[in-house]
Amino acid sequence: MKKLLLITMLFALISTFAFAAKKSKYITPVPKNGQITIKKSQLSKDATYINYKAGDITVQLIAVIADDNTYRLSFNTCQNCNPSPKAFFSQKGKNLVCQNCGNLFTMNDVGAASYGCNPARIPFTQTDSELIVSTEILKQVAPAFKNWQGPVN
Repeated sequence: MKKLLLITMLFALISTFAFAAKKSKYITPVPKNGQITIKKSQLSKDATYINYKAGDITVQLIAVIADDNTYRLSFNTCQNCNPSPKAFFSQKGKNLVCQNCGNLFTMNDVGAASYGCNPARIPFTQTDSELIVSTEILKQVAPAFKNWQGPVN
């Protein structure tokens, strides 16, 4: 009986850590000098969601390291589906799925295309350790997120 209880507890502990490792990451950088910075060390080949408050509107970005080890950044809204409240992407396995139309995109597609049904590109600069985004761009795009109902954990 003790052995079964120990095995059950061990399985529960391993399952908890496995689930936590798959949980989406959310970051809310503090704006400074008209920009936000995202540490490259916080990113991986899985989607990281970056939140920015433009007044009372949350603008969300997706950051990821592509297969070619380049850093990719986009707005978390589908260009064709916006202004639908469900025009945002969630990660399912190795893909991003538009919650409005169901289209699938790979992590390599983040920030790669500029129009159509895909995660909208965002201009950014980078240093050896950070991605840098102008808050002015985020404020300009904020109206597209007015009805947006994506997760902001």
